[in-house]
Amino acid sequence: MSTDDLKLELIAKIISINDRVLLLKISALLNDKNYTDLDENPTLINESAMKYESVRIFSTEEQRKINIALQQVENGDYISDEEAQIEIEKWFEQQE
Repeated sequence: MSTDDLKLELIAKIISINDRVLLLKISALLNDKNYTDLDENPTLINESAMKYESVRIFSTEEQRKINIALQQVENGDYISDEEAQIEIEKWFEQQE
């Protein structure tokens, strides 16, 4: 990937971000002029850049489902992993 291609890819990703906190962190990272050793070792990435290397932006539908699940947890409308395992075992037994 050329430098110009990388720039365009980064611009596209930044444009799609709606999280103000993340944008502020990206801005702070870009304003940080502490690029020592990068010329000598281009694979070296500082920790704060690595932390946000794979940011996942959820679609509207995914975010809606996440919000529903969070609301269910807040309402106590869930079962424990142990209870789920018991239900799965019962279901398997019924299928035999």
